[in-house]
Amino acid sequence: MAVAMGAILAPTASAALISQGGVRVGADALWSRGVLGQGQTVAVIDKGFAGLDRSIALGELPARQDMSIQLFDPASGLDGSDEFGMPSVHGVRMAELIHDMAPQAHLVLVGYRTMDQFAEAAAWVAAQGIPVATHSNSFLTPPFDGTGAAARAVDAAAAAGVLWVNSAGNFAQRHWRGAAPSTGVAIPIAPNPGDPLLFSLAWASPAVTGSLSVEQQDPSGAWVEVQRSTPASAINAVTAPLVTAAGVYRVVVRQDAGPPAELDLFSRTVGFGAMAVADGSIPTPGDAAGAVSVGAVKWTGSTIEPYSSNGRVGQGKPDLVAPTYVTSNPEWPGTAGTSASAPHVAGVAVLLRQQRMAAGLPADRGTLRALLVGGAQDLGPPGFDPAFGAGMVRADTSAPAARVRVSAGPTRVVRVLARDAGTIRQVRISMNGRSLRLVRRPVVGVRLPALRRGANRLVVTAEDMAGNLATRTLTIRGPR
Repeated sequence: MAVAMGAILAPTASAALISQGGVRVGADALWSRGVLGQGQTVAVIDKGFAGLDRSIALGELPARQDMSIQLFDPASGLDGSDEFGMPSVHGVRMAELIHDMAPQAHLVLVGYRTMDQFAEAAAWVAAQGIPVATHSNSFLTPPFDGTGAAARAVDAAAAAGVLWVNSAGNFAQRHWRGAAPSTGVAIPIAPNPGDPLLFSLAWASPAVTGSLSVEQQDPSGAWVEVQRSTPASAINAVTAPLVTAAGVYRVVVRQDAGPPAELDLFSRTVGFGAMAVADGSIPTPGDAAGAVSVGAVKWTGSTIEPYSSNGRVGQGKPDLVAPTYVTSNPEWPGTAGTSASAPHVAGVAVLLRQQRMAAGLPADRGTLRALLVGGAQDLGPPGFDPAFGAGMVRADTSAPAARVRVSAGPTRVVRVLARDAGTIRQVRISMNGRSLRLVRRPVVGVRLPALRRGANRLVVTAEDMAGNLATRTLTIRGPR
């Protein structure tokens, strides 16, 4: 069942708080029809699930016995370990978002830490026959062209029938690409004291060698090297985590050997300011052909978030965007990043799968992916683009119904009633190209101004939260 929360429908579930993202993508149109993920299973793959019991106690997740847990990181256990060796609550936040979207779906929490463990986890999800998986993490280990180990693991899971949803990454402002002479290219950074630094430098050919150094300016104005990268592979050099002190810092990138080449620099933490290059900033496995890669748009808007990773022209990534800056747990307001966006797409996929299975329609991975991409609300430049992909994911692609009545007599009044299985975002009334009224509710009335001679064009537009539009146009005759 669905229960009313003001003007918003939200699913009956154990969760004490339902995030805004589900309404933004029109999931409430399916909730209102009783589609809540019944009979469906979804995997949440992450580096840590610290705080799981607290989330359960708050009613934001089901009881442990109603979920499944599979860990591939025996050293860190359920709490996991992030890039800096700290327990991670990240997986719990992602699970809460999925639970908001599909509150009766069975959650499978899958933990890992290393690349090898990630590949094990992906293979296990596929072997269990879990139809939908969401993963909101990235590896800064090249290559980033869909051929690396993490991308291959995702592609194998996809080939086995898993709809794999992956965050595109938050690196549009933390990625640089270009040529670098042996004398180096200096990239200013502005960490706060105590901020950790972590960098990965990549190149395409083993015939090339690159390196980077972190430098700090001393009181005399001279630059002093405080850290240098070490080779991680024939196409990669990395730094160990470095905690900064007060001062001015920069990163210097060098190509040390080989024919002239482009280098890709990723920062796990600080941005590169004006020198950042958004193009090609999707790490792996968001680059996997088998992944539905997801960028970020604030749930209240329609512009790409500046940090949301962009694909290269012709790469076909990201596939979609989805809401971010949503609150699922009152103790964690404003969960952000492409991390928050990916579970919304997975949640839509779960609901669509349930709906189609109940109707006896195909609900395999390929069909679901086509529905997700084909049903997206186009944002940004018309058609597919490397920032928005196909656009904002939608669970509901049906336009509202708008009933329009115009009273007779010398004083004309227009009354509009908009109906939708989801939530009405706004209703606009215009006449002869002039806006008369714009309201954020389904019912509106307005007195028309004096009619001009002949035909007067009245236009009523109703829009739901998922961006579906209904337009009614009426001609009202004025005085002769």
